[in-house]
Amino acid sequence: MARNKLRIGRVWIEWRRDEDPDLSFLGEYADTATSSAAIDREARGDKGNREFRFFNPAMTGDETGNPDSPEEDYRRMEAYNRGDWCMVGCVAKAEVLVPSGAGCSTVQVIHSGGLWGIESDCGDDYRAEVQGDELEDLARQLEAFGLGRRAIAHGVKGAEVRE
Repeated sequence: MARNKLRIGRVWIEWRRDEDPDLSFLGEYADTATSSAAIDREARGDKGNREFRFFNPAMTGDETGNPDSPEEDYRRMEAYNRGDWCMVGCVAKAEVLVPSGAGCSTVQVIHSGGLWGIESDCGDDYRAEVQGDELEDLARQLEAFGLGRRAIAHGVKGAEVRE
């Protein structure tokens, strides 16, 4: 192997917690009800001190065709607040060794665009699909960086997953 070529050192996939997720697809807490589908947390005994009284679901049963949707969204939001699940993101990364003379290399980390807003309990099949998509995106980035397809395929094949 020629020493003046780019080389892939290692490839990995990172799953990281989204520290500031957008949960507006479920709804939001507020001091006032914004629709007849709002859930009164105080009346249910769910409201704690210094907490909002109402949960205003993003969609009512009329919009979803599911009359239980506001209740399901409320339960899901409450489960999020208890820490039963969280939002995560996935990104694929590769260390590329760039020759810099005298037998030395500089390490560059190339990464996929990443996908965020994934529910942590989404299931193994969806996680595998996301990982595959991120590895494909990483492969395009590595090719644009100047690496050959065989080297990319070999590097991506050995990707480790970091939770």
